[in-house]
Amino acid sequence: MKATTEDTLGKSGTFQDKPAQFPTTQINGAPLKPITQVLLDRRATPHFKSNPVPQEYLEAILHFAGQAPSGFNLQPWRFVVVRDREARHRLQKAALNQSKVSEAPVVIIAFAVKDEWKMRMDAIFDEGVRRGANDAGIVEMQKASATKFLGSFPPAVWLNRHTMIALTTMMLVAEAYGLDTAPMEGFDADAVRREFSLPLESEVIALLAIGFGKGPDKAYGGRLVLNEFVSKEHYGGPWTGQ
Repeated sequence: MKATTEDTLGKSGTFQDKPAQFPTTQINGAPLKPITQVLLDRRATPHFKSNPVPQEYLEAILHFAGQAPSGFNLQPWRFVVVRDREARHRLQKAALNQSKVSEAPVVIIAFAVKDEWKMRMDAIFDEGVRRGANDAGIVEMQKASATKFLGSFPPAVWLNRHTMIALTTMMLVAEAYGLDTAPMEGFDADAVRREFSLPLESEVIALLAIGFGKGPDKAYGGRLVLNEFVSKEHYGGPWTGQ
């Protein structure tokens, strides 16, 4: 079933409610994978079949990416969906000639525009007030606080943090639906901007191929044990699980 939402128009953008209708099974009709299985099964897929991704599933993946959390709800991520064969070949050239870019039926260009959040901030905060998520009495103070915070470090840092949350959401939803993905950070950002008409001030963050894997999954590479990356109470405090 195709994902549907109810849209509301803001002064600088259109807003929507949570997705209300979306596919509730995998593409093959099997039950959706639970999140725990999704996390264990997901691999970066090296090669893809040419089988198309059904439109309703692609729409659902994009809708759920839009539900990802972001600082101050500013939602800085932007995506270009590349499906045309010739366009995917152009993207492959800009992506260090990685074959999976042209093999996969869908490739997402994830990017963010340096100061676009400033143009949408009023509309987003006002929408929050309309929906009861923000207090009208302090909303101007909240805007000032957000502006000060976001100006305290390089824009690319914040844009990357939040766009990658949305991109990761996309990967996990795709896996739950029985699709395979391959995130990529190897590309010529200037070439991607030029070939796909992205704003010059955009930060090109990642590419994500989506489709059906061809051949076996990449072998599981193992993960560090918890006490290698988890500390108790302070850095270096041994994690004992108690």
